[in-house]
Amino acid sequence: MTTSCPKCHHIRHPSESAVPDWQCPACGVAYVKAAEAAQGRAPQVIQQRMPPAAKPASRGVPWTALTVVLAVVVGAWWGQQALQSKALPGGGRAVASAGADLTDAQIRALAATVQAEDVVMYSTTDCTYCAQAKGWLSQYGFPLSECNMTTTPHCEQAFRALGADGTPYLIVRGHHMKNGFDSDEFLAALR
Repeated sequence: MTTSCPKCHHIRHPSESAVPDWQCPACGVAYVKAAEAAQGRAPQVIQQRMPPAAKPASRGVPWTALTVVLAVVVGAWWGQQALQSKALPGGGRAVASAGADLTDAQIRALAATVQAEDVVMYSTTDCTYCAQAKGWLSQYGFPLSECNMTTTPHCEQAFRALGADGTPYLIVRGHHMKNGFDSDEFLAALR
């Protein structure tokens, strides 16, 4: 069977097999399109449904992220300033004031009257406030009985039985320091 091109009128011979059957080997037009154009009809267009285009990435300034980072940096700086303002001469950090009406010598003299069983501290190994409280007590020579809940299981049971919920939790001669260590409260409990 021979095919005649509607556009250039080339007659296709069976020997022209290098070009697809739907295309004219002379002008390259698709036979169907050329035939529709010759009849005055618009060529049939096959529409494919394409997936919706992805929303392009925003190239604007990420204000929310910048605000969060700024808040973290300012908070860290503020916290560092607060810690430095309470630094002790020996390099440690003061947990609270050391008894405004007592001198260091008077605090050391008071410490000499205290027995280890007079001061019980419930703590954990990783509690930084516990370490600070122990540092202050050690600085002035106060003995204490420490009950570390990380290393001694019965300490945690006793801690829960007291209704405590934070460390360090101190019992100073029967006085319960429920809100952590405060040197003024500690000294008042011993007087």
